[in-house]
Amino acid sequence: MSNFYSYLDDFNEITIIVPMSYREDFTKYFKVVGNDEEIDLEIISSELIGNERKYVTRFDGYILLNHMYYIYDDKSETSELFTGKIVRTELFDDIYYYEQSDLGSSFRRDRTKFKIWTPTAKYMKLELTDKNGSIEIIDMEYDNQGVWYLRLLGNFEGFKYRYISYVNGKEHKFIDPYAISSSANAEYSYVIDRSKIYKMKNQRPKFSGSPNDAIIYETHVRDFTINKSLNATYPGKYKSFTEQNLTTKNGNKAGFDYLNDLGITHVQLLPVFDFGGVDENNPDKFYNWGYNPEQYNVPEGWYSTDPNDPYTRINELKELVDNLHKNNLRVVMDVVFNHVYDNIKFPFESIIPGYAYRYDTQGLLTNSSGCGSDLASERKMIRKFIIDSVMYWAKEFKMDGFRFDLMGLTDIKTMNTLRQKLDRYKNDIIVYGEGWKMPTPLGYDRTSHMFNKHLLFNIGHFNDKTRETLKGATWHINQKGYALGSQAKLDDVKNIVLGSASNKFLFRYPSQSINYVECHDNNVFYDKAVLALPNASIEEIKKRQRLATSMIILSQGVPFIHSGQEFYRTKQGVENSYKSSDKINSINWDLIDDNISDIEYLKELIRIRRKYDLFRLTAPSKVRDNICVKINEKGTILYQLKDEDNELIVIFKNSFIEETFEFEHKYTTIFDGEKRSRKITNKIDVSDITTYILKRK
Repeated sequence: MSNFYSYLDDFNEITIIVPMSYREDFTKYFKVVGNDEEIDLEIISSELIGNERKYVTRFDGYILLNHMYYIYDDKSETSELFTGKIVRTELFDDIYYYEQSDLGSSFRRDRTKFKIWTPTAKYMKLELTDKNGSIEIIDMEYDNQGVWYLRLLGNFEGFKYRYISYVNGKEHKFIDPYAISSSANAEYSYVIDRSKIYKMKNQRPKFSGSPNDAIIYETHVRDFTINKSLNATYPGKYKSFTEQNLTTKNGNKAGFDYLNDLGITHVQLLPVFDFGGVDENNPDKFYNWGYNPEQYNVPEGWYSTDPNDPYTRINELKELVDNLHKNNLRVVMDVVFNHVYDNIKFPFESIIPGYAYRYDTQGLLTNSSGCGSDLASERKMIRKFIIDSVMYWAKEFKMDGFRFDLMGLTDIKTMNTLRQKLDRYKNDIIVYGEGWKMPTPLGYDRTSHMFNKHLLFNIGHFNDKTRETLKGATWHINQKGYALGSQAKLDDVKNIVLGSASNKFLFRYPSQSINYVECHDNNVFYDKAVLALPNASIEEIKKRQRLATSMIILSQGVPFIHSGQEFYRTKQGVENSYKSSDKINSINWDLIDDNISDIEYLKELIRIRRKYDLFRLTAPSKVRDNICVKINEKGTILYQLKDEDNELIVIFKNSFIEETFEFEHKYTTIFDGEKRSRKITNKIDVSDITTYILKRK
């Protein structure tokens, strides 16, 4: 063990830490020795920090990062030179950026190649385990730009492997960050034959590419089918999304057939990449939503019927997507590139310590998300990893959209570069995320929060203003929003109906606004209403939830529905159910039988939205020219839409106060607050919490 420690912090700078327990006097000189040369170090500064003396030294020379070097002091004591802050310099990024797309394992029947990017490793080995459990350790060779490689002759399909690196005085074992298959719980990566992967049979459903034309429905693979009320053959698994003819007790459609019948365009799946917080070999032991990234390119094995088979998890997820495509439903993948679950276990920390994460001015890891160490998307090889991962899912699994968790922590350049690459591949893939403005060492001017929307091209943001205004404050449970009867902030309500893009209220375009009142996070609307309106009847709460849902569907922007919202899903008052039980999180399909008319209500609103372009305007100028929103003294909204072909009036009413509306022209009531209608009138009496839609004759 060394008496002192040394770190290469730049290409000409070494920092040396000398504990006072080793020596209290001043060190006269240091030198670095390695690669058959000796280089004297110039001491630039020294300072006492607690019980250690910190020396900053400079040198004239070039140190090869994949070679061993040692620091000698004036007593001939030595310290292995570790790589320090140099890995976070721009020059390092420029020198060691590797742009090729061949990282990971590449299988052919007569050979397999392995490539891994790890510029600071002094040696790299491959640990290869055959199908009988025999292990072989094989040396890898250094190529260039930080890449190590190995070419093995023979057929290695189905072999498990891990890498072994020697970095900063330690040997590390870790899985392949570019692997696409693994054993249970991310213990080993697999060599697989891609020709044996399920071939998707169905094309992506036709879609305009305009986010305004999307109707997004969020669900969780396990939640959707684990409840006994569904009686699925594969409860909680990918395969449950391919099961058809599932019904409720009363014979109403349930499971996949229910989704297929709603009229939505996109199904957003909570994370389906490999995540921590569950035991894939014991699937009922723990529960998790999936926001704990471990392997970004491997499907989660918790949802697989066989998490230890190298192909099953891949094939079952592809079959899920394929079946949704077959039935004209697109798929959005929820991705988490803002943090990692375990900052030690994440392979990049073994590959190149200190590179993958963000650090504060004191050199400490930051946790801006509150969920784990912040991923440094701005570094070139992390940016490449993110983009490579998304493009892999888009191409291999035909994913039709990507929802970015805590996108406000990801840098702008990464998001725009990704958007450009996706457009070159398929220009109808939608991208949106949580654009919260969150503190990070990168600074607000470089991150993808909603207040930088003018710097982000064709990328949407969850509109928390919509949620807070319609539902009420998330963190003040008793505070009511418009749908719960509030008459406050009516100007905000008006702007929300206009897609938050009128007069640059929040966004530049309605397509940037993902409109929602509930999602997997926080209280569902029903639970919030029960808490905020303790004296309200169940029927009143349902009316208010219908109102909120109708405003989400009919406002300008992109409607987003949380699974079960339409039939009053409850989480029993649990505000943050990310690791709660199935009892709290699972979809109770019996609720359909109790609320079938409310589901038909939603289906009709969706049909109307998809029929009339006026609900899906893209340009702010069209919103200004074609729409007028008025709110009267009773808080009732008159939402008027007009173009050359149609003239519509939508009435949103949040009170039981009786009102009469008279119109200059005759209108057909196409939605009467409950269902489709064909009543012709120029006068309407409204005395309930409701939504009406009228069309001029």
